[in-house]
Amino acid sequence: MDKRIKKLVSDLEERDERKVIGALKRIPHEGSPDVIIPMLRLLAKSPSSEVQMLLQKTLFNLKDQACSDKFIDALEMDELAPIRTEILTCVWQSGLDVSESLDLLIDISIKDDYMVAVEVLTIIDNTEHFPEHLLSDSIHKLDKVLEVKSEKTGLYGNLRQVLLEKLLD
Repeated sequence: MDKRIKKLVSDLEERDERKVIGALKRIPHEGSPDVIIPMLRLLAKSPSSEVQMLLQKTLFNLKDQACSDKFIDALEMDELAPIRTEILTCVWQSGLDVSESLDLLIDISIKDDYMVAVEVLTIIDNTEHFPEHLLSDSIHKLDKVLEVKSEKTGLYGNLRQVLLEKLLD
């Protein structure tokens, strides 16, 4: 991480909201994928509405495909588990390709709450291409989950249908 990125990360961790806002305004011009996890940590701290708005504006408009890996890392971090729904929203709002992580998306949709599963469905529905073996594995996982009724049974059925359509395309 170069000095400029370290300074951005340091400013994001400040208690002084003006420094945080300044860093958030610089990120679109000076940032790198290395600032994503610190931004998500800040989001998890329930910042002021202005900081939250700037965070979302930045996180929803990422176009660098290298950011995908950072979001996948974030989805696997226990400390960020309370904001998984928001992380997934960032992924689909930015249009980032996370197709190689379909297995993780399916796993968290099964293990986590209803809204996480909704966001996963949205990402999958809006992603063009998935590796065929991941689609098959995911359909198989959902078949097992669908054997037991739950509040997410209808959602899993929809998710399975979307995966099947993508497999047959």
